[in-house]
Amino acid sequence: MTQRLSPTHVPRRLPRVSKPHAPLSHRLSPGARAGGCRSLWLLHSADPTVPVVQAGERILFAVKDGQVTAHVQVQFSGDAAEFGWLLPLPAVPTLELGIDELFTQLTLATQPKYRMSTSFDSACSPFYGGTGGGAASGAAGGSATAGGSAGGSDNSPLVVQDSVGPYDYAVLRADSKADMLTWLTDNHYFVPAGTDDSVAPYIHPGAFFLALKLRPGHSSGDVQPVVLRYASDVGMIPLTLTSTGAKEHMGVQVWMLGSARAIPRNYHHTVLNDAVIDWRTSGSNYEDVINRAAAEAPEKHTFVTEYAGTSSRMRGVLAPPSRFGVQADLAAQTAAGDFLRYLFTHGFQLDGTLKAILGRVLPVPAGSTPEQYYPDTQHVTGVIDAPALAQEMFDRIVTPTRAADQLFADLPVLTRLYTTLSPQDMNRDPAFAFNPSLPDINNAHQSEMRVWCDGTTHAEGRAELRTEQGWLLLYPQGRFGPPATPLDARPASLRIETLGEEGPPEVIVDHSPTVSTPATHHGCSSTGEGVALLLVAAVIQRTRRFARGA
Repeated sequence: MTQRLSPTHVPRRLPRVSKPHAPLSHRLSPGARAGGCRSLWLLHSADPTVPVVQAGERILFAVKDGQVTAHVQVQFSGDAAEFGWLLPLPAVPTLELGIDELFTQLTLATQPKYRMSTSFDSACSPFYGGTGGGAASGAAGGSATAGGSAGGSDNSPLVVQDSVGPYDYAVLRADSKADMLTWLTDNHYFVPAGTDDSVAPYIHPGAFFLALKLRPGHSSGDVQPVVLRYASDVGMIPLTLTSTGAKEHMGVQVWMLGSARAIPRNYHHTVLNDAVIDWRTSGSNYEDVINRAAAEAPEKHTFVTEYAGTSSRMRGVLAPPSRFGVQADLAAQTAAGDFLRYLFTHGFQLDGTLKAILGRVLPVPAGSTPEQYYPDTQHVTGVIDAPALAQEMFDRIVTPTRAADQLFADLPVLTRLYTTLSPQDMNRDPAFAFNPSLPDINNAHQSEMRVWCDGTTHAEGRAELRTEQGWLLLYPQGRFGPPATPLDARPASLRIETLGEEGPPEVIVDHSPTVSTPATHHGCSSTGEGVALLLVAAVIQRTRRFARGA
């Protein structure tokens, strides 16, 4: 499926309004024919308290002193000749290589976790030991700047043409759609069908496009994240025109690094209702809750803040001092087995980039896989050009990793935001700014399940779950039975808000629990006597005009 980038333009600082203002596009979308683009990222977590989350886009924006550094993860499979990106920008950028490991580690450090502890009534003690207060805890590259070759003639849209890592790239003026598309075709950049119509609304004087393609001799396995640096005060994602190739409920994952907590500037903000989370399965319905919460927001435009707090949890994670070793030492390992041994003992990960580099020098034998062949260093023989290979390793892996690691030392606050959007709702490009007055948000959440037993038989009876937000949920058939009220019967949103760049949220919808009536317990029986009183909640819905600075 072909996906195209939404071309847009934005001034360096946006006015405080809620309507979309020709937003800047940061999303790089692979251009390939049907079946060539892998647009869905799926995380399978080994941590049972971590929900499975899907995201079609994963981007980190770091904003400091009027400059945005955007790390964009690239996902593509197919013929290398059909790989192409077209990215609108407000200024001529610098371009560097990024690393997939950044997104892997960011995900692990900030992923929402839903944990449930379980405690038992004293009547349960013959089976569970201890007294009623006891609890059993558990969980049910190289860089290139604008110094490349410039355009040759006054009529040419070319501003910069250069290479970085596996990519050739060009920065083009977007004054004329016809001139830009003609130049791309003449210079063998892949232009997906429909691009003509997609870019038309965004062609105007002062706008630029960045185009990328894979260099000769490189395959789709060489595709790796890219890093863009350009003048701006906000991070923005182009979704409007991306709707052509998007899937239903496409996940959009954004991390923001800056001096304060980040906010969705022109989208609503949703606080999830944790009464609808399936705590017993560690939030296995999390993605469905996100989809429902998005549907409840005006225009289905909202983001959930999954983490906001110190960036220190990422400092030194990517590039601790001992990792990677010394380039000269790696370059001295001319025997293939010794070279591989040095890599794996110094923290190099066998990711897509490393496999692509090694594959050109040490092809994997038929019947084996990279994961089987390369780590078995004693059986990999031959002499290699170690200095050249070490140089490429440091350019494409070590240097980008260290640069990414430095961001978390330079900027103190990390925010993670997430939403899902369907194609028909991608009619506004989200922008992100900062609000220093908002509180931190923890990504780890805790609830408690209380179980009562029959005083005579000690058999388990009813159970109650108290959530982090204060909801008291009844399970009349016990902790393994269904809840008295189905999880999907309640709103997925606890609150829907608008967030400004200063001050508290403006709440437009509020489903917060206001009265909690805990049950009084005198034991329980298998006939279901002594059922607890349910939580009484006042549902307040106040719809206001979504406007900033009003």
